[in-house]
Amino acid sequence: MKARIWLTGFEPFGDHSENPSKLLVERILGTTQIHHLKEIQPYGLESELIELTYSGQILTVDEIGSRTSLEHLSNVDAIVHVGLNESANKIRFEMCAINELNFRIEDNSGRKISDVSVEDSGLALLHSTAHRPSIEHIFSGNEAVEISEDCGQFVCNETYYRTLNEIEKRGLQSRGRALPAIFVHIPSFEFITEDEQLDILCELCARIAQKPVVQVVGGVLVNSSDQILACQRATDQVMAGYWEFPGGKVDAGETQSEALNRELNEELGVNIEIGNHLSTIEHDYGPMIVRIAFFSCSFDGQNVISNVHDECRWISESEANLLNWLPADIEFVNHLVEGRFETL
Repeated sequence: MKARIWLTGFEPFGDHSENPSKLLVERILGTTQIHHLKEIQPYGLESELIELTYSGQILTVDEIGSRTSLEHLSNVDAIVHVGLNESANKIRFEMCAINELNFRIEDNSGRKISDVSVEDSGLALLHSTAHRPSIEHIFSGNEAVEISEDCGQFVCNETYYRTLNEIEKRGLQSRGRALPAIFVHIPSFEFITEDEQLDILCELCARIAQKPVVQVVGGVLVNSSDQILACQRATDQVMAGYWEFPGGKVDAGETQSEALNRELNEELGVNIEIGNHLSTIEHDYGPMIVRIAFFSCSFDGQNVISNVHDECRWISESEANLLNWLPADIEFVNHLVEGRFETL
Protein backbone atom coordinates (compact mmCIF):
# COMPACT_ATOMS: atom_id res chain seq x y z
CA MET A 1 0.00 0.00 0.00
CA LYS A 2 1.20 3.51 -0.82
CA ALA A 3 0.13 6.87 0.64
CA ARG A 4 1.18 10.51 0.65
CA ILE A 5 1.58 12.53 3.84
CA TRP A 6 1.62 16.32 4.09
CA LEU A 7 3.89 16.92 7.09
CA THR A 8 4.78 20.27 8.65
CA GLY A 9 6.92 21.61 11.47
CA PHE A 10 7.60 25.17 12.65
CA GLU A 11 10.57 27.50 12.62
CA PRO A 12 11.97 28.72 15.99
CA PHE A 13 9.85 31.27 17.86
CA GLY A 14 9.96 33.35 21.03
CA ASP A 15 13.12 32.73 23.03
CA HIS A 16 13.89 29.43 21.26
CA SER A 17 17.01 29.32 19.10
CA GLU A 18 15.78 26.07 17.55
CA ASN A 19 12.48 24.25 17.26
CA PRO A 20 12.40 20.46 17.83
CA SER A 21 9.42 20.15 15.47
CA LYS A 22 11.56 21.59 12.65
CA LEU A 23 14.45 19.23 13.42
CA LEU A 24 12.15 16.22 13.62
CA VAL A 25 10.14 16.90 10.47
CA GLU A 26 13.21 17.78 8.40
CA ARG A 27 14.57 14.26 8.97
CA ILE A 28 11.89 12.74 6.74
CA LEU A 29 10.61 15.56 4.52
CA GLY A 30 11.14 14.71 0.86
CA THR A 31 11.71 11.02 1.56
CA THR A 32 9.81 7.82 0.94
CA GLN A 33 9.76 5.40 3.85
CA ILE A 34 8.47 1.84 4.19
CA HIS A 35 6.79 1.15 7.53
CA HIS A 36 5.92 -2.23 9.07
CA LEU A 37 2.92 -2.27 11.39
CA LYS A 38 1.23 -4.79 13.67
CA GLU A 39 -2.50 -5.26 14.13
CA ILE A 40 -3.77 -4.36 17.59
CA GLN A 41 -7.25 -5.72 18.31
CA PRO A 42 -9.97 -4.70 17.86
CA TYR A 43 -8.48 -2.66 15.00
CA GLY A 44 -6.90 -4.38 12.05
CA LEU A 45 -4.95 -2.94 9.14
CA GLU A 46 -5.54 -2.61 5.43
CA SER A 47 -1.88 -3.52 5.07
CA GLU A 48 0.90 -4.33 7.52
CA LEU A 49 3.36 -2.86 5.01
CA ILE A 50 2.85 0.72 3.85
CA GLU A 51 5.04 3.01 1.75
CA LEU A 52 4.72 6.67 2.73
CA THR A 53 5.96 9.62 0.74
CA TYR A 54 6.49 12.65 2.99
CA SER A 55 6.05 16.06 1.43
CA GLY A 56 5.51 19.23 3.40
CA GLN A 57 7.11 22.39 4.69
CA ILE A 58 8.59 24.12 7.71
CA LEU A 59 6.04 26.81 8.51
CA THR A 60 6.62 30.36 9.61
CA VAL A 61 5.17 31.12 13.05
CA ASP A 62 2.62 33.69 11.92
CA GLU A 63 -0.62 34.01 9.99
CA ILE A 64 1.08 33.28 6.66
CA GLY A 65 2.46 30.04 8.06
CA SER A 66 -0.97 29.05 9.38
CA ARG A 67 -2.37 29.33 5.84
CA THR A 68 0.53 27.76 3.93
CA SER A 69 -0.81 24.19 3.93
CA LEU A 70 -4.26 25.06 2.58
CA GLU A 71 -3.18 24.96 -1.05
CA HIS A 72 -1.56 21.51 -0.64
CA LEU A 73 -4.48 19.48 0.74
CA SER A 74 -5.95 18.15 -2.49
CA ASN A 75 -3.33 15.58 -3.45
CA VAL A 76 -2.43 13.90 -0.16
CA ASP A 77 -3.85 11.05 1.92
CA ALA A 78 -3.28 12.54 5.38
CA ILE A 79 -2.05 15.74 7.06
CA VAL A 80 0.10 15.81 10.18
CA HIS A 81 1.14 19.14 11.71
CA VAL A 82 3.89 19.04 14.34
CA GLY A 83 4.69 21.81 16.81
CA LEU A 84 6.55 22.41 20.05
CA ASN A 85 4.69 22.55 23.36
CA GLU A 86 7.08 24.27 25.75
CA SER A 87 5.43 22.88 28.89
CA ALA A 88 4.89 19.30 27.75
CA ASN A 89 6.95 16.29 28.72
CA LYS A 90 5.00 13.87 26.52
CA ILE A 91 3.93 13.74 22.88
CA ARG A 92 0.38 15.09 22.69
CA PHE A 93 -2.05 14.03 19.98
CA GLU A 94 -4.40 16.99 19.71
CA MET A 95 -8.01 15.97 19.06
CA CYS A 96 -9.54 19.38 18.42
CA ALA A 97 -8.87 23.00 17.48
CA ILE A 98 -10.84 26.00 18.68
CA ASN A 99 -11.88 29.10 16.79
CA GLU A 100 -10.13 31.48 19.15
CA LEU A 101 -6.70 33.07 19.42
CA ASN A 102 -5.10 34.54 22.54
CA PHE A 103 -1.38 35.08 22.10
CA ARG A 104 0.79 35.09 25.23
CA ILE A 105 3.75 36.30 23.16
CA GLU A 106 4.19 37.88 19.76
CA ASP A 107 4.38 35.58 16.76
CA ASN A 108 7.32 35.93 14.38
CA SER A 109 5.66 38.73 12.45
CA GLY A 110 5.12 40.79 15.63
CA ARG A 111 1.42 39.96 15.92
CA LYS A 112 -0.01 39.70 19.46
CA ILE A 113 -3.77 39.35 19.56
CA SER A 114 -6.45 38.45 22.12
CA ASP A 115 -10.02 37.16 21.85
CA VAL A 116 -9.88 36.94 18.06
CA SER A 117 -11.52 34.26 15.92
CA VAL A 118 -9.42 32.23 13.50
CA GLU A 119 -12.31 32.28 11.00
CA ASP A 120 -15.22 34.69 11.59
CA SER A 121 -17.79 32.33 10.07
CA GLY A 122 -16.27 29.12 11.43
CA LEU A 123 -17.59 26.72 14.06
CA ALA A 124 -16.44 27.21 17.65
CA LEU A 125 -14.61 23.86 17.69
CA LEU A 126 -13.46 21.37 15.08
CA HIS A 127 -12.41 17.79 15.75
CA SER A 128 -9.54 15.87 14.20
CA THR A 129 -10.63 14.05 11.07
CA ALA A 130 -8.35 11.13 11.91
CA HIS A 131 -10.11 8.09 13.44
CA ARG A 132 -9.91 8.89 17.14
CA PRO A 133 -10.98 5.54 18.66
CA SER A 134 -8.25 3.59 16.88
CA ILE A 135 -5.58 6.20 17.67
CA GLU A 136 -6.50 6.20 21.35
CA HIS A 137 -6.51 2.41 21.53
CA ILE A 138 -3.31 1.80 19.57
CA PHE A 139 -1.22 4.30 21.55
CA SER A 140 -2.88 3.74 24.94
CA GLY A 141 0.01 1.57 26.12
CA ASN A 142 2.70 4.05 25.08
CA GLU A 143 3.77 6.09 28.11
CA ALA A 144 5.37 8.71 25.86
CA VAL A 145 2.00 9.63 24.31
CA GLU A 146 -1.11 11.31 25.66
CA ILE A 147 -4.40 12.38 24.11
CA SER A 148 -5.13 16.09 24.43
CA GLU A 149 -8.20 18.28 23.98
CA ASP A 150 -6.27 21.56 24.24
CA CYS A 151 -4.16 22.72 21.31
CA GLY A 152 -3.64 26.12 22.91
CA GLN A 153 -4.57 29.45 21.33
CA PHE A 154 -1.34 30.34 19.53
CA VAL A 155 -0.24 29.72 15.94
CA CYS A 156 -0.32 25.91 16.38
CA ASN A 157 -4.05 26.04 17.06
CA GLU A 158 -4.52 28.61 14.29
CA THR A 159 -2.80 26.33 11.77
CA TYR A 160 -4.77 23.27 12.90
CA TYR A 161 -8.11 25.09 12.84
CA ARG A 162 -7.51 26.48 9.36
CA THR A 163 -6.67 23.00 8.05
CA LEU A 164 -9.73 21.34 9.61
CA ASN A 165 -11.98 24.19 8.48
CA GLU A 166 -10.69 23.89 4.91
CA ILE A 167 -11.32 20.13 4.91
CA GLU A 168 -14.90 20.68 6.08
CA LYS A 169 -15.60 23.68 3.86
CA ARG A 170 -14.35 21.99 0.69
CA GLY A 171 -15.47 18.48 1.60
CA LEU A 172 -11.96 17.17 1.07
CA GLN A 173 -11.69 13.39 1.11
CA SER A 174 -9.16 10.62 0.79
CA ARG A 175 -10.40 7.25 -0.41
CA GLY A 176 -14.01 7.84 0.51
CA ARG A 177 -13.57 9.45 3.94
CA ALA A 178 -12.84 12.91 5.28
CA LEU A 179 -9.18 13.71 4.71
CA PRO A 180 -7.44 12.65 7.95
CA ALA A 181 -5.69 15.52 9.74
CA ILE A 182 -4.16 15.75 13.20
CA PHE A 183 -1.84 18.06 15.15
CA VAL A 184 0.99 16.62 17.22
CA HIS A 185 2.56 18.68 19.99
CA ILE A 186 6.00 17.41 20.95
CA PRO A 187 8.17 18.11 24.00
CA SER A 188 11.84 18.96 24.12
CA PHE A 189 14.17 16.09 23.20
CA GLU A 190 15.43 16.10 26.79
CA PHE A 191 12.14 14.43 27.80
CA ILE A 192 11.77 12.02 24.87
CA THR A 193 14.67 11.41 22.51
CA GLU A 194 14.53 12.58 18.93
CA ASP A 195 14.72 9.01 17.60
CA GLU A 196 11.86 7.83 19.82
CA GLN A 197 9.73 10.81 18.80
CA LEU A 198 10.43 10.11 15.15
CA ASP A 199 9.38 6.46 15.52
CA ILE A 200 6.08 7.50 17.12
CA LEU A 201 5.45 10.17 14.51
CA CYS A 202 6.07 7.74 11.64
CA GLU A 203 3.80 5.10 13.19
CA LEU A 204 1.04 7.67 13.58
CA CYS A 205 1.41 8.72 9.93
CA ALA A 206 1.36 5.10 8.77
CA ARG A 207 -1.78 4.31 10.74
CA ILE A 208 -3.92 7.35 9.93
CA ALA A 209 -3.09 7.02 6.22
CA GLN A 210 -5.00 3.73 6.36
CA LYS A 211 -8.61 3.09 7.19
CA PRO A 212 -8.96 1.22 10.48
CA VAL A 213 -10.31 -2.29 10.03
CA VAL A 214 -12.74 -3.15 12.81
CA GLN A 215 -12.84 -6.86 13.69
CA VAL A 216 -16.42 -8.01 14.26
CA VAL A 217 -18.12 -11.36 14.87
CA GLY A 218 -21.70 -12.31 14.04
CA GLY A 219 -23.74 -15.28 15.22
CA VAL A 220 -26.15 -17.15 12.97
CA LEU A 221 -28.72 -18.74 15.28
CA VAL A 222 -31.09 -21.27 13.68
CA ASN A 223 -34.15 -22.62 15.49
CA SER A 224 -35.98 -25.94 15.06
CA SER A 225 -38.17 -24.40 12.34
CA ASP A 226 -35.10 -23.55 10.23
CA GLN A 227 -35.49 -19.85 10.93
CA ILE A 228 -32.60 -17.50 11.68
CA LEU A 229 -32.53 -14.75 14.29
CA ALA A 230 -32.42 -11.18 12.95
CA CYS A 231 -31.99 -8.16 15.25
CA GLN A 232 -33.00 -4.55 14.57
CA ARG A 233 -30.61 -1.84 15.72
CA ALA A 234 -32.02 0.45 18.39
CA THR A 235 -32.98 4.07 17.81
CA ASP A 236 -30.05 5.29 19.94
CA GLN A 237 -27.47 3.34 17.91
CA VAL A 238 -25.55 4.31 14.80
CA MET A 239 -27.49 3.15 11.70
CA ALA A 240 -30.64 2.75 13.77
CA GLY A 241 -33.40 0.63 12.27
CA TYR A 242 -31.16 -1.59 10.18
CA TRP A 243 -31.25 -5.35 10.74
CA GLU A 244 -28.18 -7.34 11.66
CA PHE A 245 -26.94 -10.59 13.17
CA PRO A 246 -26.24 -10.54 16.91
CA GLY A 247 -22.57 -9.99 17.72
CA GLY A 248 -20.05 -7.18 17.92
CA LYS A 249 -16.42 -6.11 18.10
CA VAL A 250 -13.61 -8.41 19.13
CA ASP A 251 -11.91 -6.84 22.15
CA ALA A 252 -8.17 -6.90 22.75
CA GLY A 253 -7.00 -10.32 23.92
CA GLU A 254 -10.17 -12.11 22.84
CA THR A 255 -10.52 -14.92 20.34
CA GLN A 256 -13.40 -14.65 17.90
CA SER A 257 -15.31 -17.39 19.74
CA GLU A 258 -14.80 -15.69 23.10
CA ALA A 259 -15.99 -12.37 21.68
CA LEU A 260 -19.10 -13.92 20.16
CA ASN A 261 -19.95 -15.77 23.36
CA ARG A 262 -19.67 -12.52 25.31
CA GLU A 263 -21.71 -10.51 22.81
CA LEU A 264 -24.53 -13.08 22.62
CA ASN A 265 -24.77 -13.13 26.38
CA GLU A 266 -24.80 -9.33 26.62
CA GLU A 267 -27.25 -8.80 23.76
CA LEU A 268 -29.58 -11.80 24.08
CA GLY A 269 -29.00 -13.19 27.57
CA VAL A 270 -28.06 -16.62 26.19
CA ASN A 271 -25.04 -18.92 26.46
CA ILE A 272 -24.60 -20.72 23.16
CA GLU A 273 -22.03 -23.12 21.78
CA ILE A 274 -20.17 -21.51 18.88
CA GLY A 275 -20.09 -23.73 15.80
CA ASN A 276 -18.40 -23.55 12.42
CA HIS A 277 -16.96 -20.48 10.78
CA LEU A 278 -19.27 -19.79 7.85
CA SER A 279 -17.73 -16.80 6.09
CA THR A 280 -15.77 -13.59 6.55
CA ILE A 281 -17.00 -10.46 4.79
CA GLU A 282 -15.29 -7.07 4.47
CA HIS A 283 -17.32 -3.93 3.93
CA ASP A 284 -15.96 -0.42 3.40
CA TYR A 285 -18.10 2.11 5.26
CA GLY A 286 -15.93 5.05 4.21
CA PRO A 287 -14.32 6.12 7.50
CA MET A 288 -13.53 2.52 8.37
CA ILE A 289 -13.64 -1.04 7.08
CA VAL A 290 -15.62 -3.67 8.95
CA ARG A 291 -14.37 -7.26 8.75
CA ILE A 292 -17.13 -9.60 9.96
CA ALA A 293 -16.58 -13.27 10.72
CA PHE A 294 -19.88 -15.19 10.80
CA PHE A 295 -20.30 -18.38 12.85
CA SER A 296 -23.11 -20.92 13.11
CA CYS A 297 -24.44 -21.21 16.66
CA SER A 298 -26.26 -24.09 18.29
CA PHE A 299 -29.61 -22.99 19.68
CA ASP A 300 -31.54 -25.17 22.13
CA GLY A 301 -34.66 -23.07 22.58
CA GLN A 302 -33.39 -20.72 25.30
CA ASN A 303 -35.46 -17.62 25.91
CA VAL A 304 -33.99 -14.73 23.90
CA ILE A 305 -34.01 -11.31 25.60
CA SER A 306 -33.53 -8.19 23.49
CA ASN A 307 -31.14 -6.21 25.70
CA VAL A 308 -29.76 -3.78 23.12
CA HIS A 309 -31.94 -4.11 20.01
CA ASP A 310 -35.39 -2.68 19.31
CA GLU A 311 -36.55 -6.08 18.12
CA CYS A 312 -35.30 -9.64 17.66
CA ARG A 313 -37.23 -11.72 15.14
CA TRP A 314 -37.07 -15.30 13.86
CA ILE A 315 -37.32 -15.16 10.07
CA SER A 316 -37.60 -17.61 7.19
CA GLU A 317 -35.67 -17.55 3.92
CA SER A 318 -38.49 -15.73 2.14
CA GLU A 319 -38.60 -13.07 4.86
CA ALA A 320 -34.84 -12.52 4.96
CA ASN A 321 -34.69 -10.57 1.71
CA LEU A 322 -37.52 -8.29 2.86
CA LEU A 323 -35.53 -6.79 5.74
CA ASN A 324 -33.36 -3.69 5.51
CA TRP A 325 -30.02 -5.28 6.47
CA LEU A 326 -26.85 -3.43 7.37
CA PRO A 327 -24.83 -2.92 4.16
CA ALA A 328 -22.07 -5.11 5.59
CA ASP A 329 -24.50 -8.03 6.07
CA ILE A 330 -26.31 -8.00 2.70
CA GLU A 331 -23.80 -10.16 0.80
CA PHE A 332 -23.79 -12.78 3.55
CA VAL A 333 -27.60 -12.81 3.82
CA ASN A 334 -27.85 -13.43 0.07
CA HIS A 335 -25.37 -16.27 0.44
CA LEU A 336 -27.44 -17.81 3.24
CA VAL A 337 -30.70 -17.58 1.28
CA GLU A 338 -29.11 -19.23 -1.75
CA GLY A 339 -27.69 -22.05 0.39
CA ARG A 340 -30.91 -22.57 2.42
CA PHE A 341 -31.01 -22.14 6.21
CA GLU A 342 -31.49 -25.80 7.05
CA THR A 343 -27.98 -26.60 5.78
CA LEU A 344 -26.38 -24.50 8.53
